[in-house]
Amino acid sequence: MGEKEKLLRVRPFNMANFSAGSYYMPLIALLGMLVSLPATALLWLGMARALKKEDGTLDYAILKRRLNRIALPVCLALFVPVAIYLPYQIADLSEILYYLPAVLWGAAVPTVGMYCAIFLSAALLSKKGKLTSGRWLGATLGFSALLIVAGVVVLFLLAGLGDDMAFQAFRMSNTI
Repeated sequence: MGEKEKLLRVRPFNMANFSAGSYYMPLIALLGMLVSLPATALLWLGMARALKKEDGTLDYAILKRRLNRIALPVCLALFVPVAIYLPYQIADLSEILYYLPAVLWGAAVPTVGMYCAIFLSAALLSKKGKLTSGRWLGATLGFSALLIVAGVVVLFLLAGLGDDMAFQAFRMSNTI
C-alpha cells in the first residue's frame, strides 16, 4: 500500500463520448442551426410585404434590392458574434486552429445561410416565373431545412477532422 494508485477521471453521462477538443461547440452550432429555421421565416415575412405586381407575383427587382441592402448586412452582423462565441466552447483554446473550419462553418450556416436560403429560393422561383409569396415561403423553408441537414453533417465531419488533427499534434508533442 506504499504506492498511490492513479484514478482515472470518468466523465459523467452525456459527456462520456465527447472529445476534449471539440467540447460543446458542435452542439451549440447545431442549436443555432435549428433556431435559424424560424428566424428565416421571420426574415422572409419582413421581405415579402408589399411586393405584389398586378398579376399576383412578387417584384423580383425590388426584392433583390431589399435582400442585398437589408437581409445581407443583418446576416453578416449576426455572423460576427457567433464566430467569436463558438471558439470559447473548445476546451483547449491553444487548439483553435484545428477547429477553425468547424467554427466558421458552424457560424456561417445559421447566419449567412438564412440569407442564402431566402435569396436562392427567390432567384429560382423568379427564373421560373412563379415567384408568389406562398411558393416563396415554401421554397425558403425547404432550402433552409436542406441547409440545416447538410450543415449538421459537414459540421460534425469538420469537428471530427479537428479532433484528429489535435490528437495527432498531441501525439507528436509527446513522442519527442
